[in-house]
Amino acid sequence: MTDTVPGSGGEGGGGLELRFRPAAPSLPLDRIAFADVELVATDGPATVSARLNLIEGDLEIEVTGAGGAPVRATWPWPVDSASRSVDLPAGGRLVAAVPLLSSGSAPLFPAPGRYELTARFAARRGESVPARPVAVVRTAPEDAVLAGLLGDRDVLQSVLGAGVLGAAALSLELLAASPDAGTAAAADLALGRTDALVDAASDPAAVRAVAALLPPGATGQDDRRDAVVARVASRVAPRAAAGDTAREVAALTGQPLAG
Repeated sequence: MTDTVPGSGGEGGGGLELRFRPAAPSLPLDRIAFADVELVATDGPATVSARLNLIEGDLEIEVTGAGGAPVRATWPWPVDSASRSVDLPAGGRLVAAVPLLSSGSAPLFPAPGRYELTARFAARRGESVPARPVAVVRTAPEDAVLAGLLGDRDVLQSVLGAGVLGAAALSLELLAASPDAGTAAAADLALGRTDALVDAASDPAAVRAVAALLPPGATGQDDRRDAVVARVASRVAPRAAAGDTAREVAALTGQPLAG
């Protein structure tokens, strides 16, 4: 695979830029970290991979702690599925959310500290587009019990699998009471609580969690995601917030945004 820099051209159209940003620059270890990802067609229309998620293998994220070796953020059950593509207009964006939770079935952030994150996306055949490195600080947990639950294998797999696995049900009940909307939504999703997800859909953090854990195209049709899409799309938003609503719908559906 040939590495390229943001803004370079390649097979399938004009230049591309990958943007990667943690949802919160600093977060205690008793909360689930998420990030926003965007692929932008910078200087002309482009046909690109639609697989902007951690499940299917085109998006790679590595996390490096102080003095440590890089560790890749992964799904417990990666799937190299059939290729899917999407056409971006000039200035158009493919947007997504991703969970920064585990490497395999182990916690991605094992201890408090500053971590550097690097991301790259196999956007087209022979072209991998890197994002600028970013940092996130994981602070000591505010709730040691919840932090311990997020280190449990069954809990990690249940959250990423969007369903209860093993003996995780009680732990997920406790996580669903988290004061952090994203963490609570992740637990509610695994517990199948569609009504709770719809009620929380006014909070961007909850919507981001659903988009990250049920990435469109990679996980198939899902009534829970469909209900959240309907709730978000029904908002009567002021003009200033209309762009945020459109981005949330795009992250949930995989539909590109115009420039």
